[in-house]
Formats: sequence, C-alpha cells, structure tokens
Amino acid sequence: MVRPCLLGGALTAAALLGRHGVALGGPPETTPASDAGGASHGALAMDRQEAMLAGWLGASPTAGVPPGVAPSFWRWLLPPDNQPGEARIALGRKLYFDPRLSRDGTVACATCHDTSRGFTDRRSTSEGIRDQVGKRNAPTTLNAVFFSSQFWDGRAASLEDQATLPIVNPIEMGQPDGNAAAAAISGDAEYRKAFQSAYGRPVNYQDIGRAIASFERTLVFVDAPFDRFAGGDASAISDEARAGWALFNGKARCTACHQLSASSPVGTDGRFHNVGVSARHQDFEKLARRAVEVLTKDSSKEELDRLALETDVSELGRFVVTRNPSDIGAFKTSQVRNVGITAPYMHDGSMATLWDVVDHYNKGGEANPYLDGGIEPLNLSESEVNELVAFLFTLTDDRFADSNKAEMERQRQLAAQRRPFRDDDEASRKVLPFERRATGQR
Repeated sequence: MVRPCLLGGALTAAALLGRHGVALGGPPETTPASDAGGASHGALAMDRQEAMLAGWLGASPTAGVPPGVAPSFWRWLLPPDNQPGEARIALGRKLYFDPRLSRDGTVACATCHDTSRGFTDRRSTSEGIRDQVGKRNAPTTLNAVFFSSQFWDGRAASLEDQATLPIVNPIEMGQPDGNAAAAAISGDAEYRKAFQSAYGRPVNYQDIGRAIASFERTLVFVDAPFDRFAGGDASAISDEARAGWALFNGKARCTACHQLSASSPVGTDGRFHNVGVSARHQDFEKLARRAVEVLTKDSSKEELDRLALETDVSELGRFVVTRNPSDIGAFKTSQVRNVGITAPYMHDGSMATLWDVVDHYNKGGEANPYLDGGIEPLNLSESEVNELVAFLFTLTDDRFADSNKAEMERQRQLAAQRRPFRDDDEASRKVLPFERRATGQR
C-alpha cells in the first residue's frame, strides 16, 4: 500500500493513489493500426481495442471509487445529474467504440482516442469523416475526469459536453444534429434496452453524452513508478529521474503550472496559458478581430466548436471562449500523467518529443505580446534536460510500462537526430528574442 508523504511541503499524489492489482507492463505488442485488422482512419480495430481495455480494467468496470482515490474527492468530481452506475458505464463503453455514431460510419470516439495509443491517435491533428483533418491535437481521455473543463480551450464545461460535441462537428463525426446520431443507433434492440436500463428513457442524444462520460470516468490511470517513489521507495525511479524531480520542483519551474498534489493528482493547474506555441506562425491581433466578428453573429457551442477545429481562429485558444484579450493564444495546462505515451505534444501537435517540449520552455517559449508572465528562459544544461525528460517518463501508469519504455527509446532516437526547438543562446540569455526578430532571423 502506498503511504502518503510530504514532499516540498505539499501532500503528493501518492495520497490519492493505490495499487490496482494488475500485472506490471503493457499489453502484448499489437499490429500497427494501418495493417490488416485496423479500423478506419488508421485506428486499431475496435474489437482489439476493447480487448486491450479489458486487460487493464476488466470486462466490466465498476461504478465504485477508483483504487486509492479518496472517496470524498471522488464524490466531488461526479455530477449530480449523472451519477455512475454499472448500466451507464457499460452503455458508454459500447458507444465509445461504435462508429455508427458518425455520419459515414467510420469514426468512433476510439478512432481519435485509441486505447493502443495512449487513448490518443498519435497524430499532430485529428482526422474525421471523409478524411478531413482538424486544427487540434486529440488530448488523451485518460484521467479526463480530473479536469474542470474539457478541450484545449475549455469550451466544454463537462465530460458530457465533451462527449456530444464531436458527434455533430462537421469534420469529426459529422452528424447533422443530435437526433440524427440517436437515430443511427435506435434501430438496435440492444441499445434500446441498454438506454432504458441506464436512464429509463429511449435512445437520445443527451443520454449518449451522459453514458460516454460515465465510461470515461472509469479511465483513471494514475499508478506510476513516481507514486512508489513518492511513497518512500527511492529505488522506484532512476538516479537521473530523481534529479529530474528536483528540477521539476526547482530550476525548471514546472510546478508553477504542473503541481502534483492531493488536489491535483494529474499535475495541472486547470488554467489557460499563452506559452508561445502559436506565436511562431500567427498574427494574433488579426485573428482576434476575425473571431469577434464571427462570434458577434453566432456564439453558440456549435460555432465555437467549428472555429476551434476548422479555422485558423483555433490558434487564439481560450480567447474564442471568453473574448478576453488576456486569453489570446492561451491553452489549457495539460496533465503530466502518462505524458510519455501521448505524443505529439501541444494543442497543434507541433512537438514530436518530450525533448522538444523541454527545449521550448528552456528558451522561454516564443515571445509575443500575450506570453504568460511566468514563461522565461531556464538555462537548463543538456544533462538537466535529459534528467527532466527521464522524470516525465516515470509518470506513466504501470499498465503501460512496456509502451512507455518503447516510446522513450523512440523519442530518444528522434531527439538525437533533430531538436528543432533547442536554442542554447536564448536559454542562457546570451541572445534575447527581440534581437533575432530585429535582425530578420525570426
């Protein structure tokens, strides 16, 4: 049993986390999704994804409190109008893997949130019906229950909203409206029975979202080598990773946004920050004017969703939701849990490795008028960058241990070939960002 401990004056995530009783390591290696047996859009076949999930959670995940999570904290996370129940979870699980919810029958939730790929699609930005590609990277659905808002810009206030909006987005699942989504499955007698059992009503769009959200709340994966280390087992992580943990809390300043504590078990402040990712290629002021013009005419959830996924206005981030200038270019702080297996990174998937991510922050992000005030050069040495990356890989749940090990090696090899965001001169302040812009180098 992992025991709570105090590190740096704060209760660590170990206070919430416990052993789940499954074997260490990931599932057997799977055939690449593009090979025989794959589903549409490059995803692993749905039946194979379901088999992998059963290996981690069992054939029928329960509605109880996840192992190691404080019951009072868990109750606080659950919406009063959609309390978990086994019938609701089973229905949501079935819906999550069902491409019939999409207009052309090729896209399910699990297409972009593939169990074999860290519950992401491992693409820079995701592909929907008719091979349309959106503007946003698909966040993992792992641990989504711990977020107070959903999507990169927080435009969905709940998991229920997060589950329904993609169904009616034209370039994701493409249904013309919620009634069409319900009609696509209402002819199935098993679904009719399951909806009555779960919600006491016929098949309908809102309950589709509620059921999927109920299932997604079972995807709690927060039992990693780091947690054994935080519980007192110093041998649980390497010397290099332990040095990275010190950097995470100190020189690298990661905990300014990525606190790991009892109240933040996935390592996010839940807030929105401009860290300069979009600034490399966007004119924020021009985009903001365009967004305001459009939203003055229509500020519905569906229009926000369209702007976020189909237009360059996507790069404005949280501003599209709030229209507050301080939110221009700001995106939600990602969780650090399972970060090793959810590449590529950032809202646009522009960073292929964790080395890229650390390099970006090491040089102080990308200068722009809306850059978060906490972003500044870190002057990390190359060995410190490696230590910090080593630590980040210790945050992956034990059930993905094999995938995590393989991904670390893949990223290490890729980083050895190219590091497009590395800038030692800016990291050490030998060169300031405005100097490069003034001389036409950027």
